[in-house]
Amino acid sequence: MRGRVGSGRFEALDAGRGVCALAVAFFHMPLAHPLQHQAWFPNLQVCVDIFFVLSGFVLLHAYGDRLASGRQVLRFVLMRFGRLWPLHALTLGLLVVIETVRFLVLSHHPGLPAATPPFGAAHRPIEIVTNLLFLQNFRTFGDYSWNFPSWSIAVEFWASIVLAATVLAVGPRARLAFAGLAALSALALWWVSPRTLFAIQNWGILRCLFDLFLGCLAYRLRDLVRLPRPAATAAEILALVVLPALVLALPQGPLGYGASLVFAAAIALFSHQGGAASGLARARAPQALGRWSFSIYLLHLPVIQVFTAVMHAAEPRIGLPRTVILGHDRFLDFGSGPANLAVAAALVAATVPLAALTYRLVERPALAWFRRNDARLAAAAEPVPADGATLMVR
Repeated sequence: MRGRVGSGRFEALDAGRGVCALAVAFFHMPLAHPLQHQAWFPNLQVCVDIFFVLSGFVLLHAYGDRLASGRQVLRFVLMRFGRLWPLHALTLGLLVVIETVRFLVLSHHPGLPAATPPFGAAHRPIEIVTNLLFLQNFRTFGDYSWNFPSWSIAVEFWASIVLAATVLAVGPRARLAFAGLAALSALALWWVSPRTLFAIQNWGILRCLFDLFLGCLAYRLRDLVRLPRPAATAAEILALVVLPALVLALPQGPLGYGASLVFAAAIALFSHQGGAASGLARARAPQALGRWSFSIYLLHLPVIQVFTAVMHAAEPRIGLPRTVILGHDRFLDFGSGPANLAVAAALVAATVPLAALTYRLVERPALAWFRRNDARLAAAAEPVPADGATLMVR
């Protein structure tokens, strides 16, 4: 998570992003493990809000002083597209291939059991178009579509454009503007989703704007939590106690919106990397998870789809796993709670090396390509001196 050229990385925040990606992946695992019955388990969805707040914080840090013209905003939009779209398109393509294989296999073996018909609801070909355009969250074809975790990627792309336009209009230091826009977004979100912060379909953009502008405000106020090392260590330990407790006790209704305020404060605190906990977060393994977090977040659903398709095909032969209904959703049951928990954890673990691979083969090359072209765009924008001399481009 890099800031301006020449600045360091928010390494402690990188590690936090990796932990949140693993938590979201585990939350989505369709196994009937004992945690599914816990009242707090759906609160793991707050990890998405942490992503949004982090994005607002880091985007203002990295681009705030470089959004002073329409051309700079255009370059920003292209870089955000380059960061979010290539891996999104790849995982969408993987899911289309998986669905095509399911269609061919079930066409030749109509008696095989399947959880859903190929290219059925939420997997219709027309929905590929809305996903490619980052429009799948805007009153399109139903609750979820193809790689459903990507709803947050889509709304973050459009919300970051709103953020850039705001910074262009009021400047990067407009604390009152960021606070006001966060409050307006919260009110609008409460109007359409009064019972929960976890709005997704159709109104996820409001949730993202609320969190994004809170992240901007946290960045502008981060100096308020710049502490000497002993105090920073104590504050970080307290934050590591409060954040899990918040997940366990998050209330429904408007009070739940306060979770994002806590996340913003914690992000501002850890951004200084002044305590002992930040030092632990800068170890090799947490940093690797941080680098791979975006791939973990988008890639875990293709892993789930392959696993569930294979298990449904194997069920008539081995008797496991059975399909059970919890609430309105289907889950796989391997016969016991511990077994289901172990399978869910194994699937999350299997996603990690795949994410490392896509980070190396997709994320890094794609972002490097967009950066090279951004440099060319910057060079083209430089004025030519009257004497014909070539200006140096930073």
